[in-house]
Amino acid sequence: MAAGHGWPGTASDSADETAAMIDDGHHRVLPGPFARPTPARQDQCHARLAGMALAFFGVGFLVLPWWTLAIVPLLLGLAALLANERPPLPFPRRQDRWVMAVLLCYGLSWVIAGPWHGEGLRGLKDAWPVWLAVLTLVALSRLRVSSAWLWGGFAAGSLATGGWAAWQRLVEGTARADGHEPLHAILFGNLGLLVGLICLAGLGWALGRDRRLGWTLLLAAGGFSGLMVSAFSGSRGGWIGLPLALWVLYRGYGPRLALRWQLTGVGLLGLLLVGLYVAPQTGVERRIDNAVESMEQYLEGDQEMTSVSARLEMWKGAARLVADRPLAGWGARGYRQEMRERSLSGLQVPSLGRYWHAHNDLLDAWAKRGLPGLATLLALYLVPLWLFVGGLRDGTRERRALAMAGVLLPVAFLGFGLTYSFLAYPAGGLVYGLMLVILWGSYRQAPLAERAGLTG
Repeated sequence: MAAGHGWPGTASDSADETAAMIDDGHHRVLPGPFARPTPARQDQCHARLAGMALAFFGVGFLVLPWWTLAIVPLLLGLAALLANERPPLPFPRRQDRWVMAVLLCYGLSWVIAGPWHGEGLRGLKDAWPVWLAVLTLVALSRLRVSSAWLWGGFAAGSLATGGWAAWQRLVEGTARADGHEPLHAILFGNLGLLVGLICLAGLGWALGRDRRLGWTLLLAAGGFSGLMVSAFSGSRGGWIGLPLALWVLYRGYGPRLALRWQLTGVGLLGLLLVGLYVAPQTGVERRIDNAVESMEQYLEGDQEMTSVSARLEMWKGAARLVADRPLAGWGARGYRQEMRERSLSGLQVPSLGRYWHAHNDLLDAWAKRGLPGLATLLALYLVPLWLFVGGLRDGTRERRALAMAGVLLPVAFLGFGLTYSFLAYPAGGLVYGLMLVILWGSYRQAPLAERAGLTG
């Protein structure tokens, strides 16, 4: 090969050129497959790897087994190690410390409760998912990732989940669509509703893109698919919190829309909800009628156990346990034993002794882990609300959309947790923790001012 095109022409030329390069502090990149990647190529590689991690989370957290989500922090950690550039922003800032502190303290409440109640370190199985989210945030602090990966992942995941729910309900004929164990109809349906609401939150971001029509249609379809998942699952607990979630969406976007567009949006949403209610394939009308009838029977003193009356009795039982030990709680094993003993002794309905959680996140945390468990759970809800709510008034589309998604996360989990103990499952803690730090990590780096063209 001629000199100047890769290799020098002679051995003496090679020695002279090598010496000159050493003296000048330079080196020549070897050609072929063993060449060291240039900084530009390395940056491009880690950015794509981080983007794929965010997309994988959006696509996979309902379609794949829940433990596969551990791949997300691994990919982000690898991308952070490959990153050549300095972190986009200083880390940790005051808000970052709040996020990490609330996750660490919530996990710690599980770990401490175990030895305190003679249960060893069984609390680690509930603590590690939220602690893994802390490592994820540290990795994200070193990366700058286009939020298009995140919104695209949520939309694709919602559409895939909606297709799966429709297949189960309409083709396989299952009574209620569900997902992988330990997910079931309640967890599957409510988390499907959450990802649909997050897709609707992303519509404002989509309108700021160059290809706004395609992104808007994709996220709108994701929002519709999430509502459909909830309907096919028959998870009524999610419908209780739906009005509040829709109010959050209105507070974020409604005041910026002309009155005719506000009325159009409300009308279309109303028609959609009515359609899901009256369509016999969804089973929504039957589930709501059953709930109303069960409540009427309970108030009339009917002793027949339904899903509604059973929940009310479980809340009564958990409240009695809280009253007996409000500070320390009973522990996970102690809660179950005490509920079983009270059922056998006739202090409550015998059939309720087989349930291992209170079907209410706040009561479950208080009864099992005492006042520290309740306080850390409330902090897990309230700190993200405090951090994100100011962004609903942000002038940039990207930050406002991410802030809206960040507000919807604790609002939705708080609503879901009124009638079921979502965070009693490690899968619930992993989804909440990862979604929180991914939304926060994206929000903290989003531009403060609109840029020309792409804003993602």
